[in-house]
Amino acid sequence: MNSPLKISLDDQLLTQIIDVWYAKMRDDYRINRYFYDRPLAEQAAPLKRLLSALLTVQPVEPQTLSELADAAFTAAFARGNAKPSLVNNRDFAFLGTLMNGNIVGDDSEVPRLTMLCPAHSHFLRLNPIDEVYDVAVELLQATLAQLNVGNEIAAPLIRLVASGKDSVMGRGEPIFDDEERSSRFSTHG
Repeated sequence: MNSPLKISLDDQLLTQIIDVWYAKMRDDYRINRYFYDRPLAEQAAPLKRLLSALLTVQPVEPQTLSELADAAFTAAFARGNAKPSLVNNRDFAFLGTLMNGNIVGDDSEVPRLTMLCPAHSHFLRLNPIDEVYDVAVELLQATLAQLNVGNEIAAPLIRLVASGKDSVMGRGEPIFDDEERSSRFSTHG
């Protein structure tokens, strides 16, 4: 399950692109609230491994890609809960049902959210909107321009990242699915 776009990108340039891009995303007021407050290097390292695997010429097993995506979503979006609380996000999930039908689409008419990997739920629980992904792609374009990356690398890389929008927003297919791990997003117990 690799990208059909084989981009010749050395590890040093990929590292530089991700470091600058990640810093831009965490600094941008439009999307920085989605990211957990971990050190930048700690958050960016799993994304580097995931993109490196996606861009490799050698095929990577779907289970391996799922594990890499799991690590990237956990590092970027998983929240620690330092203070114990008697109330959590599931306690008020019924309000979504009252306001707009069903929160995650248990009815056949309502679209269902599908997780790419188990840790994708950390991002989906933040209720992202499509514009969040558009901002991330815009910041990638700015990063590539800032680093003077040539169009022969920049254009396919932007297309690759842009093509993942539906999947990251919960409208795609899981990377790897088996009976032990559910790809069905649920906000309930």
